[in-house]
Amino acid sequence: MALPAPLQIYAYWFIAFLIGVLFFRKDIVSFNPVFDTRRKVLLALSVVILAANIYVYSNSTTDGGRTFEPLSALIFSIGNGFAETFMFYAVFRLGQVIVGKFTPNQWAGFAVGFLFFMIYSGLIHGLFWLPILPEHVVQTSPFKPFFMPVQLMIATSWALAFFWYRDIRTVFVLHALVDLTMIWNVKFSMFY
Repeated sequence: MALPAPLQIYAYWFIAFLIGVLFFRKDIVSFNPVFDTRRKVLLALSVVILAANIYVYSNSTTDGGRTFEPLSALIFSIGNGFAETFMFYAVFRLGQVIVGKFTPNQWAGFAVGFLFFMIYSGLIHGLFWLPILPEHVVQTSPFKPFFMPVQLMIATSWALAFFWYRDIRTVFVLHALVDLTMIWNVKFSMFY
């Protein structure tokens, strides 16, 4: 018998938080003070991409008549914003470390880290999130074809933030806002 969806989510978060504490302590408590033009542009683009995601997601999903639970939204947005950012960056770093054994080329490390990031993202969404979340994709939405390109832009901006600045804290906030968009539109409960 499968665990209820909220318990599965909490178990996933527990594992992710352990990974985060083990591997990203320094990144959590320290902040890269460099705010050069590249970082400002990346941050501005990340906000524009977030806005595009909100628009596309809001116009290609349905809540199926479920009611919005503010406490569920708060718990999910913050919990998943932190937990999944840890997991994404853990697999990104794994790719970088593997490549680092063969070449010192930082961009090769980025490419493989990003590939690992994308593979993990596809697997966790396809094998975990889609089966436990209520049906929410509007297959006939004219915005549905834009969903994956926007997700790719989100992943690219987050990977670059970590690659260039090891900026995990800004991505926590951005990821929490993506998750808030999702729960605002899908409306599921974190309690049953």
